[in-house]
Amino acid sequence: MRILILMVSLWLAASPLQGKIVFYSKRDGNPEIYTMKSDGSHQTRLTFNEAADAMPVWSPNGQQIAFNSNRDGNWEIYVMDADGSNQRNLTRHPAFDVSPNWHPDGDRIAFMRGEDIAYLYTIDLDGENLKLIKKAEYISSPKWSPDGRQIAFEMFGDNGGGIYIADANGKNERLVSRPGNWALIDLGGWSPDGKQILYTEIFEPTPGVWEYVMVIVTLHRSKREVIGFEEIELPPSPLLGVQAYGWGADGKSILFGGLIGIWDVYRYRLDTHELIRLTNTPFSDNTAPHERDPRLSVPPQQGRLPVSWGEIKSAQ
Repeated sequence: MRILILMVSLWLAASPLQGKIVFYSKRDGNPEIYTMKSDGSHQTRLTFNEAADAMPVWSPNGQQIAFNSNRDGNWEIYVMDADGSNQRNLTRHPAFDVSPNWHPDGDRIAFMRGEDIAYLYTIDLDGENLKLIKKAEYISSPKWSPDGRQIAFEMFGDNGGGIYIADANGKNERLVSRPGNWALIDLGGWSPDGKQILYTEIFEPTPGVWEYVMVIVTLHRSKREVIGFEEIELPPSPLLGVQAYGWGADGKSILFGGLIGIWDVYRYRLDTHELIRLTNTPFSDNTAPHERDPRLSVPPQQGRLPVSWGEIKSAQ
């Protein structure tokens, strides 16, 4: 049985301006969506629902948030404004719909639909133009590449399991992870330059004992082939488990979930090896942070086009 622990997405900008992270937490009794500044301060609740709200991601322009909710009796994809207002059901389907991810141009969302098997779809923001991208025994966690030409996802099927990338239409899929025997593979996201993908390998070497390894896979940009793998070595800490979320704004840090009895959000700088704890509550913060640049709170104008890096987005 696959264990889904944590997910993350980021709205990040290559500037010193304070961004904002969106995430979900059980701190108020059930999963709800919150925002906080990039340093973990000013944590604010956006959803107030007896059902579960989870897996939030910012839109490319930072004006909207897509997320999962089971408030209508089953899991659906919802969209709301950045302040939590104007919440609406996007998918409206009896199957369960989860793992939303915005296309870089912001006009459609990729998600996973689970029925007899799993389907990877895209849908427009008005709930129309549903398109099938892939189907498999299990498929989830779609992440668009920076240029929107490729999509990464987790898949288990006839060709085995792991992290795959394919063209935006689902064709030309290829395996980019290195799954071991009985390893669970969980996708983090693309690097800012689109050359690397972050993911987590989860093993159970002995019953009841889990080992977690965050891995960066480097891709050949033109040939789209795997060049190599690098395991992330964290400094000594009491962390019992880790779960990769995504990359920092400059590509020199990552956000991840860290387990010390419960899950909290951490930032780790790849250049200085500094480990920073962003949340610290008595209840798990199962986050999907999306850290956005406040300069892009309005639609970008000509000459200032959004550049999307999968789960990391900035402006030029």
